[in-house]
Amino acid sequence: MILRRSRHKHDNRHLRKRIESCVTIVLELNKSLGEGKIKPEIVQHFERLKESLRYVKDDQVDEEDIHRIEQATNELLAEIRVAYEGKPIDTLFKGLTH
Repeated sequence: MILRRSRHKHDNRHLRKRIESCVTIVLELNKSLGEGKIKPEIVQHFERLKESLRYVKDDQVDEEDIHRIEQATNELLAEIRVAYEGKPIDTLFKGLTH
């Protein structure tokens, strides 16, 4: 019983990290592309999401919500990929890659 709870808690933290990853990607991409390249209302949604994550407990994270956030992030990235096809985009992360 204890192991099951521990694993569930770990899974919820993993779900939370997935949300944080989406938020970071969008906000860093917005900085990299320059203001106005991503619709301001989209950036505002992700900024509010980042702010509200501080108040969300791990057990409140829902797979369905994460799926919607990841889907929105992927759609945004696909639009940017099309818009910048053939044009260089600065690297978001300046450190070592894995």
